[in-house]
Amino acid sequence: MKNSLQIQLYGSPLLQKKCKKVEKADSRINELLDEMLFLMRMSKGVGLAANQAGLDLSLVVIENEDKVYKLINPKITKRKGKIIFTEGCLSFPGLEISVPRSEQVWVSFLDEQSRPVDIKAGGLLAVILQHEIDHINGVVFTERIAFWRRFAIRKKLKRIKQLYRDSQGKK
Repeated sequence: MKNSLQIQLYGSPLLQKKCKKVEKADSRINELLDEMLFLMRMSKGVGLAANQAGLDLSLVVIENEDKVYKLINPKITKRKGKIIFTEGCLSFPGLEISVPRSEQVWVSFLDEQSRPVDIKAGGLLAVILQHEIDHINGVVFTERIAFWRRFAIRKKLKRIKQLYRDSQGKK
């Protein structure tokens, strides 16, 4: 499969942007979801938001426990409980941080046929959903931790930002 999508690294303005809503699932949107899933698997991720793949669209793909989720305009409608989970992110290579999350989430979205779907998720799936939905809302996981913890990882963040600039041919 030829894929024109690329993982956007920290420093990309797209990662700070709230993604555009998708009107309906058509063949183009379904093709993009398939390309995103391919890119996520090639990058050895478990979830991918469209802006991480260079697209300004409210799309998310997730693969968890051999089940694939393709979500259009996903939104968290309810949260319950609290957990701390060590997360990584394809846009932040080599960085893993403990992030406070809700233990359970209820999510509404459209499926590949534009049908409304509601799911309740706990455990790892709940964490992945929160992480990816944050992305399409322009929020990265480093914004979910205390300032002093961000300060402690500033050198790693600077290195990733430099990788992004290098990939763009910028100094």
